[in-house]
Amino acid sequence: MKEGEPIQKVKRLAAQLAEWDSRIVEIALTKEPTKEAPGLELACSFDPEPDSDITGFFWITNLLTRIDFEGLGEQLEIPQPLDLGIRIGGQVFLPNGEILRGADDFPVVWPEHEQ
Repeated sequence: MKEGEPIQKVKRLAAQLAEWDSRIVEIALTKEPTKEAPGLELACSFDPEPDSDITGFFWITNLLTRIDFEGLGEQLEIPQPLDLGIRIGGQVFLPNGEILRGADDFPVVWPEHEQ
C-alpha cells in the first residue's frame, strides 16, 4: 500500500479482524502509512472493554499472530510493520508503550458507517 492509496485494503483487514474476534465493536486508524514511516496503526475497541491494557494486549497479540499465520498482511498488500492498539475509554494503548489521548478523533474504518 502506498501513501494516498485508497483505504479499502485497510477496511478489509479491519473487517477480518472483527470477524475473528466478535468482541471488537470498532476499529479506528491511528496512523496512516507515509513514505517516511510505511507502517500502519489501528486501534480496536472491544465490548466488553478489557479490564486493563495488559489483558487487551493479550487479545491484540492473538490477532497479530493470526494475521501473521494466515498471511493476511501479504494477501492485502498491507505494509509492515502493522501495529494494533487497544482503546480503553478515551485512550489508545499502543504496543510500543505510547498512549494516545483523544481516541474519538481517529477515523473509523470498521464498521463502515453510512455517510
